[in-house]
Amino acid sequence: MKTAILGTDLSVASDRIIENSVEFKLFGIRKIILVYVLNLRSTEDFAEYNMDTAQDELDRQKKLLISHGYETEVKTVMGVPAIELMRQVKINQAELVIIGSRGHSWSKQTLGATASEVLHNMKCPVLLMAFDKETQVKQPDDTLLEDLRHYEKFISQFKQQKPKIELLYKNINPNILLTTDFSDFSENAFQWLKNQMTSIPKLTIIHVQDAVKIKHLENKLEEFNRIDTARMERLRDEFKLAHPETEINILLEYGIPKQIIPQYIRVNQITLTVMGSQGRGYITEFFVGSVSLRVARQADSNVLIIPYSKKL
Repeated sequence: MKTAILGTDLSVASDRIIENSVEFKLFGIRKIILVYVLNLRSTEDFAEYNMDTAQDELDRQKKLLISHGYETEVKTVMGVPAIELMRQVKINQAELVIIGSRGHSWSKQTLGATASEVLHNMKCPVLLMAFDKETQVKQPDDTLLEDLRHYEKFISQFKQQKPKIELLYKNINPNILLTTDFSDFSENAFQWLKNQMTSIPKLTIIHVQDAVKIKHLENKLEEFNRIDTARMERLRDEFKLAHPETEINILLEYGIPKQIIPQYIRVNQITLTVMGSQGRGYITEFFVGSVSLRVARQADSNVLIIPYSKKL
């Protein structure tokens, strides 16, 4: 049975992921361990923490996962979220970690501290669920803004309003993008996607000739393109054997990968971007400046990062 760790912070964002959790069966997941971490780093978490309320919310989320057909366990722990999530992966021999790209306390930016730390250190695939960046907050009445006597009342009401949080794409698999640089790490991600995910209607395999890296070799670009096109055709044909129903496109671009890939994702409404990474043991500046993390920060899609494993 394939097991996933799903990190919850009991926020609306977590609810949206759980409400849509049936999609995780595409990865062969049958058991979900719901992990709630009381964050030692956050005084806000402690100030708002109520065990009875938290347990009620966890029970509600657990029931929803069970209703979607998953065997479900709940773990409440205290510590640093990224560390505790990684510890639960090891304890439960989980094969996938699922977290949101934004949340109540974990992820106030496009990609928060917890998600970044998880991506730095995780030894199993990590799925980052993307949310619609358009927040819908009720606008205050113009006359209220003009009347300074009601200013304090307006501020109080405004703070109580919560933005409408929705998943960017409720269906993960309709339009998948696989990035490759033909490294062992990219090959590893390719094999994982081919062997582990079911029902892939459309797949685009993209390689970007890095304009910075080959700046002094532009006279050989035509040769590089010929070689890399053949490599991509090999990937296409191999994937087609395993997934004959999938519409597969290959795309060779020239430019700066960390700019071209997010733009392609946005323009073509990619629902899931799959990338390889070296996982634990990255040289810090290489990881932080890598295409994978940059795309994870900017992508208007769900993102699946596959760390390197010799077992695949």
